[in-house]
Amino acid sequence: MSMTLILWKAPVVDDPDQAKKLTEAWYKDEDDSVFEPSGDIARVADELRRRWPYWPISGEEVVGAMSEEERGRYTEQGLAELRESGSVTQDKDGPWADLPFYESDRLLSVDIRWGADGEVVAAIVALARKYELVLYDPQGPDVFLPTDPIEELTEFPGFKLDDWLKIGAMVLVLSALTYAAWLIPIGWLKWPAVIVAGFVAAAAWFVLGCMIFGRQIMGSADARS
Repeated sequence: MSMTLILWKAPVVDDPDQAKKLTEAWYKDEDDSVFEPSGDIARVADELRRRWPYWPISGEEVVGAMSEEERGRYTEQGLAELRESGSVTQDKDGPWADLPFYESDRLLSVDIRWGADGEVVAAIVALARKYELVLYDPQGPDVFLPTDPIEELTEFPGFKLDDWLKIGAMVLVLSALTYAAWLIPIGWLKWPAVIVAGFVAAAAWFVLGCMIFGRQIMGSADARS
């Protein structure tokens, strides 16, 4: 789970539906021509990279750091392409969920991992205000203008109803499959099915637990502050 924030200079809109319409072509094929160019986009991106840096690493380093299980998910051709292309990385507690940023002279999009320090979002809001950029939050959806109070968006907004419904349905289905596997009368077929289904169901329960307790912890922190 991650949070995406999108920034641009103009056109200036204060309606989420208008902002969504502006970003449709960019979402479809990264066409950001509807936005006006501005050097302030690069200034904000540079400042975010200065505070929470990421850097390129070679493909050999990427593959070398992978476990055998992770390598097994790639074909030989896929591994060869990864070795050739390389990737980017950040500190283990870095806030970014997807790297590198999408950045042009017209638009900047950053993805923040769930659980990242609220300071990151607060910094983006402050930078958007400083450089007079429109800040679009598609999760809300909502739009924040440079004239808006800075405290309106300072933390990860949490999970939407759809997220809870999806993980809840996944937990129920996988738990039911595990129970069904347990009822298989043939031993050699039963135990592999129970192990596989049980492992996946446990992973789903773990994610649900993280969502529930993470929300409680964040709520407790808010109450203390």
